[in-house]
Amino acid sequence: MFRNLFNTLAFLTILPLNPRGTLTPAEMGRLPGYYPLAGLVLGGFSVALALVGGGLLPPAVLATMIVVCQLVLTRGFHLDGLADAADALLSHKDQEKKLAILKDSHLGTFGVAAIVLSLMLKTTILDSLARGADNGLPPLPALLLYPVWGRLAASVVAAVGSPARADGTGLGFNMVRHGGRRELLFALATSLLATVFFGPAPLACLAASFVLGLVLARVWRAALGGVTGDLLGASVELGEILGLLALAVLW
Repeated sequence: MFRNLFNTLAFLTILPLNPRGTLTPAEMGRLPGYYPLAGLVLGGFSVALALVGGGLLPPAVLATMIVVCQLVLTRGFHLDGLADAADALLSHKDQEKKLAILKDSHLGTFGVAAIVLSLMLKTTILDSLARGADNGLPPLPALLLYPVWGRLAASVVAAVGSPARADGTGLGFNMVRHGGRRELLFALATSLLATVFFGPAPLACLAASFVLGLVLARVWRAALGGVTGDLLGASVELGEILGLLALAVLW
């Protein structure tokens, strides 16, 4: 279990965990099951930052720092996927050209807009939640769990989706090809365990992210023929945004 978690954190973050060599396809397929646990670790950094800076920084600045912290910890990995997905999906090209756009390292207008909107939405929602709290901090579920909810959406996509490319290329191929029901059940169980103690509103956010994953798997299949690593990253970003939006409405 811990080896799989360390492999997941090493793959998704900048944490210097130094996993054992190159992962086999089967080991890559286990990673989606540990996405939410990796998100919980990332959420812990946000909680620590809020506890240190909460009494020193205005809510808007603190919210910005939390979002930047997550961006640095993940190397912008998921934001890059969201940007590529936006460029591909909104290009009005055929499926083959959309897949080529996903591979292209250059950002287009839609990709830049997607990055800006994602960062703005997360920062604004965290700021709003902090201003509504007595202590001037975003509530603990927002800080700790929104990375969990986003990664649960990606776990769902990886489990129920199929690879967009049949040639075995791309970082996401083995995670989608070799992941399945067992990984999804583990991801859901750990997400529930992390969320259940915070009451009905966070549980509703988790449910929303789970349903979003099901929807995105269908969208990616219809638009691009399946799932790629970029689309897993986009699913994380969209799941985080939806989870925070739901919490802002329900909290």
